[in-house]
Amino acid sequence: MGPVTIKKLWDHFGNIKTVWEADEKRIWGIEGLSKPAVRSFLDNRNKTNLETEVEAIQKDKIKIYTLEDEDYPSLLKNIYDPPPVIYVKGEILKADGKAIAIVGTRKASRYGLEFAMKLAAELSSLGITIVSGLASGIDSAAHRGALASKGRTIAVFGCGIDFVFPSENKYLAKEIELSGALLSEFPMGTRTEKGNFPRRNRIISGLALGVIVVEGHYDSGAMITAKEAVEQGREVFAVPGNVELDQSKGPHWLIKQGAKLVESVEDVLEELNMAMPKKMTNDKFQMSNEGRDYSNLSLEEKKIVSVLSLEAKHLDAISAETGLSIPLVSSLLMMLEIKKIVRQLPGKTFILA
Repeated sequence: MGPVTIKKLWDHFGNIKTVWEADEKRIWGIEGLSKPAVRSFLDNRNKTNLETEVEAIQKDKIKIYTLEDEDYPSLLKNIYDPPPVIYVKGEILKADGKAIAIVGTRKASRYGLEFAMKLAAELSSLGITIVSGLASGIDSAAHRGALASKGRTIAVFGCGIDFVFPSENKYLAKEIELSGALLSEFPMGTRTEKGNFPRRNRIISGLALGVIVVEGHYDSGAMITAKEAVEQGREVFAVPGNVELDQSKGPHWLIKQGAKLVESVEDVLEELNMAMPKKMTNDKFQMSNEGRDYSNLSLEEKKIVSVLSLEAKHLDAISAETGLSIPLVSSLLMMLEIKKIVRQLPGKTFILA
């Protein structure tokens, strides 16, 4: 059942417990319900062991919020089709009501990755929570930007909260759990399916005051999130890019439709009527590796990390800047990839992960 159908049942019976225990005839007697959805609900109700489900939730230290709970995110509660139940790892705070979503393509350019990370870090340093979808590319860069400035970030899953997708973001998910929250509307054990992601996107926009799109094609998930934001009455922002890149087509189309063009953090704050702190107007924000733990790296590994950034650098250039031989650098980069500290791009180029 979708959230609207569940809400209809909820309203009819008064509370979820009564829905769960309701006689089949009473449920079939409600007008406007999909028969396949009702049959699926009744079949699964008979198969589900609630005690086993609760044990799994408690074992993984997962918090459950329903629409009846005071701590359910207020912005999300007020959309047309809020998820009746959300599963949370980490903490949802009242302060997360001041949140911005940053979304974009998985196949991001270097510029897109850098801008998303920088913008997320600046907004996060102002006490704004960054919301995204934990996908590769722009989403991951947005989460990392918030973490780099020691701010809060929320990752919304398109699967069960006990299943991290993509798998390479397992360590990033753990960092987010400690500095914000992982959130899903899908039951434990739910694997990724194509149809899950549009549902997830409405939650990303629903948790935020506005959505910033950094790169994405016309039919990308980021554009679906922007559409959801419009329907939910949220602000929509778009970052202009290289006109020759397909990734720029989505944001450019949004700008033509009236989305706020974003060149800096000031553009976002202005649209949301938030004041810009004087300190940030005078000091240029710098991304750094501050907050990352490199204490377990060798001296040679630290030397390599010190010359890398979010801008791709060729193997030869890394060798020249560190003074280490190409075979040694190649071997060390492989180890750093395994440790999830660097990432290799096409053409023997590397960036910080």
